[in-house]
Amino acid sequence: MKTNLCSILHHPKRLKMSGTTDLPKVPAPLKDELSQFDSSKMKHAETNEKNVLPSKDDVQQEKRHNSILNSVEGFERSQLNPTETQEKMVLPNADVIEQEKGHQKLVQGIENFDTSNLKHAETLEKNPLPTKEAIAMEKSAA
Repeated sequence: MKTNLCSILHHPKRLKMSGTTDLPKVPAPLKDELSQFDSSKMKHAETNEKNVLPSKDDVQQEKRHNSILNSVEGFERSQLNPTETQEKMVLPNADVIEQEKGHQKLVQGIENFDTSNLKHAETLEKNPLPTKEAIAMEKSAA
């Protein structure tokens, strides 16, 4: 059964007006305070609209975006022509080949390096402290 606003409003059993007896009761002190309220003592306040409408450029950009989406969605694949792709293989020239061979020799030399041919070496840390005379000269120069 389809109901609309007219059928609800004009149906006698469904239409029920709320009377003043159905309203909530306001306490007497609040009622007195409301009746004595003076709206002229209120401060004026400016209202600032926080929902900024889009600019003309924003609307145009959105229209362009939507038209692109619609054209992509409505694209007919039957309009495409079949094609064959030809892959072209570019061979490296002699300079590139020589560079690559040199790089490969370097990598092989590092990977096949024999550490048993190395000699043992001790590292000595040398941090000589200045003599008393050098410290005295620096203090007198400053």
